[in-house]
Amino acid sequence: MNGSIITALTVAALVTAPVIYGLRKLAPRLGLLDVARGHKMHIGAVPLVGGLGMLVGLMAALIVLPDRLGNVPVFMTGAVLLVLTGALDDRFDLPARVRILVHVAVATLVVMTSSHGVRLETLGDFLGTGPVHLGLASVPVTVFVMVAAINAFNMLDGLDGLAGGVSLVASLGLLCFPMGALPPGLVPVVAALAGATLAFLVFNAPVRWNRPVRTFMGDAGSTLIGYTLAVVILAASQGPSRIAAPINTVWILFVPATDLIQCFSRRIAAGRSPFSADRHHLHHELRDAGWTVTAIFSVYAVLSVVAGAVGILLERTHAPEWLSFLMLLGGAAAFTAYARHLAARNQGRLLHDEHHSRLADGHGDVPGFIPAPQTSAPALKVMTFHDELPRPTRLVPPVVDLPHQEDEEVA
Repeated sequence: MNGSIITALTVAALVTAPVIYGLRKLAPRLGLLDVARGHKMHIGAVPLVGGLGMLVGLMAALIVLPDRLGNVPVFMTGAVLLVLTGALDDRFDLPARVRILVHVAVATLVVMTSSHGVRLETLGDFLGTGPVHLGLASVPVTVFVMVAAINAFNMLDGLDGLAGGVSLVASLGLLCFPMGALPPGLVPVVAALAGATLAFLVFNAPVRWNRPVRTFMGDAGSTLIGYTLAVVILAASQGPSRIAAPINTVWILFVPATDLIQCFSRRIAAGRSPFSADRHHLHHELRDAGWTVTAIFSVYAVLSVVAGAVGILLERTHAPEWLSFLMLLGGAAAFTAYARHLAARNQGRLLHDEHHSRLADGHGDVPGFIPAPQTSAPALKVMTFHDELPRPTRLVPPVVDLPHQEDEEVA
């Protein structure tokens, strides 16, 4: 088992890195460039080929382990469909309903055709009143959970390194559970995802030395990560040979799950589609509070490690599932409230500074103050010969590897 884990991780990493590097040069021809617009904050055009490279690395790692495939053919069929749809979305900006339909179709395919039944049949005893069995609702609930996990990582992929870092921690965290009870093939899948993500972070972690080769994973990569982790966690938490209680495996996805729930609830309360894009994710709240990208990346990584360790500890100590559920709710609420508090405090400080600046200029928001009209002509400026000849403007064409607006803050 340990040999297959090391092999899968190593092969995935060694294949993913050069594939991403090679695809970067093809990105302009393929139209896979992310140009800043709308809620996006980066500058210039950045290649969107990380997800394609990760898929190739994942497939290569599983090909070298043919005797351990098991459920992998069904899994890989879904992965290819999702990555191709994500790449098309990166290229043509597909409507949200089209993406969701593909996500639902792939999730249904996996649930209905998996030989080991990757299906959420019970939620465990998270209420303390006995196991909650889903019965006939098992299939639709499982499909919903898989689609939610896919979109959770899509939403998390808003700053350099976030989705990749959380994915790496989650993959390694799953390997810390007793993985021998998992269906054949899924353990190498987790290891291969860790290796592919590690290689991708070489191109996307918020550090200065990788700016010349900076690459995004795109929807292709985020959907691949969410889908892979969802399949493995579902298989790990169900059946008589489960490796952990369902609620304890949620700790592995603490950060993306928290962000997804708070985003969906806020958008629905505002009468908007839960899949509409905006800049109110938790990492955006921290950015608005003045945190650097490097700081957010580090905090998310540490928080993911701590949350995963809590889940593993609760499972190994056989703690009550209801206690795990309450701790999960409390941690998610605290994290959300803290991020919003920091953003609100920073916004209040900015408004306060602007108000005092206006007062210092003599035309602030003073009750009853009416600016005096200008009665004298403005002073004339004596122009020189050089003043009348402005410097020519030079047009600069778009460059693929322009720095991120956060780059000045990375370490």
